[in-house]
Amino acid sequence: MKTQQPHKPVIVLDVGKVLVDFDTKVVLEELSKRCGREIGPPLPLDLDKLFFPLYVGRQSWEDILQVLNTALGFSLAPQEWRGLWCRIFTGEVPGMRQALAELKSDFCLVALSNTEEVHWTFLVQNYPILELLDGWIVSYTVGVAKPDPAIYGAVMDRYCDGRLPVFYTDDIPLYVEAARRLGWEAEVFSDAARFKEEITRRRR
Repeated sequence: MKTQQPHKPVIVLDVGKVLVDFDTKVVLEELSKRCGREIGPPLPLDLDKLFFPLYVGRQSWEDILQVLNTALGFSLAPQEWRGLWCRIFTGEVPGMRQALAELKSDFCLVALSNTEEVHWTFLVQNYPILELLDGWIVSYTVGVAKPDPAIYGAVMDRYCDGRLPVFYTDDIPLYVEAARRLGWEAEVFSDAARFKEEITRRRR
C-alpha cells in the first residue's frame, strides 16, 4: 500500500463515476441474452441488501452465488459471475487522469470506495488511473462502508495524520453529506472541469 508523503495536503476521491465510469445495465443486458428473457430492473431480489456483506468483507462471492442463481434462474459458475460482474466498467471518467497528474506533485491523492474484492482487484489490474493515487481505503478491507463515519475516520488516521482533508468528492450526495458532518469540505462530483475548479479555489 502506498503511503502519504509527509505534510502533503490530502484530496479524497470516490472511484466509481469519479475516476472510473460504470453502467450496471451492461450486466442486465448480458443476463437477458443468456436466459432469453428480460432481466430487470426491477430485479427479483434486493441487490443492495444481498451485496452489503461483500462490501464490508463479511462474505465472498461464493457465499452469495446460490442466492443469485436461484433468484435469477441461472446456474452460472463463480468465474462466469466474476467476469460478468466486471463488465459494468466502461472506461475512465474523461479528464480525471490529467487532473490527477496535475495535482499529484502538490497533494496526496486518496481513494475512498465502497467496493468488494472482485471489482477492486479488476480495477487495480486494468485501470492505470489508479496508479496515480497515493493510497486508498476500500470498504471490504476495513469492514465498514460509506456513510459510516468510521470509514472516513480510517482515511484521516491513515493518510491525514489526524487532520482534515483539503477536499473530498463523491457522486453520491449522501456520502458527501456524511463527510461534511465530520467537518470535511466536500462536493458532489459532476465532471473533471468542476473538480479542478474546486481544487483551484481551495489553493488560493
